[in-house]
Amino acid sequence: MSNEPALNIKTGDGRFARSKKTKDAIVRALLKLLRNTPFPTAEQVAKESKIGLRTVYRQFKDMESIYLSLHEECMHSLGQIFNSEVDLDRPFNERVSFAIRERFTIYEKYETLFIATISNSARLPTLVNQVAESYQFMRERFIKIVPEIENLSTIKSDLLFTRILFPSWFSLRNVLRHDQKIIIDELSNDLMKYIKSNI
Repeated sequence: MSNEPALNIKTGDGRFARSKKTKDAIVRALLKLLRNTPFPTAEQVAKESKIGLRTVYRQFKDMESIYLSLHEECMHSLGQIFNSEVDLDRPFNERVSFAIRERFTIYEKYETLFIATISNSARLPTLVNQVAESYQFMRERFIKIVPEIENLSTIKSDLLFTRILFPSWFSLRNVLRHDQKIIIDELSNDLMKYIKSNI
């Protein structure tokens, strides 16, 4: 996967820049459509982006390619967020709370994309790999903030991370309607006890 996102690439080549601008518009149109349409079509993307359908297919071979480009943009943004330094001298409880808060902020920011990727993965199987990649990336970041997790067994670590996956957060926040701060506080306390009791 390229380290550069599909969006916001600058270049001196005018045609290349126009092509990237067109791709940018197509990817943004998909993201906008996903807020209200679970399975947007290429025709809908073309209409939303105000770009001809033939041009859409010149830029992307299929809808899956547009999703993958959107995923790359998300991964690039996560990389920028995760560039921040981690203060390991902060108390354990503060680091756990910070790691959970950071994770849930990402879920809020990219909620539409997570929902769309998960719901479309059955008909676009390569999206399963993209979900796994983003979870692994976020897992590594969490462990960087809370390295004590490395002392857990593999199964204990996996069980811990299943509690902060997107579906768990979405259910607590949007289905059961719990307050975000309360979720973070309760989960922080639970995870701190869990980590301490298993290392």
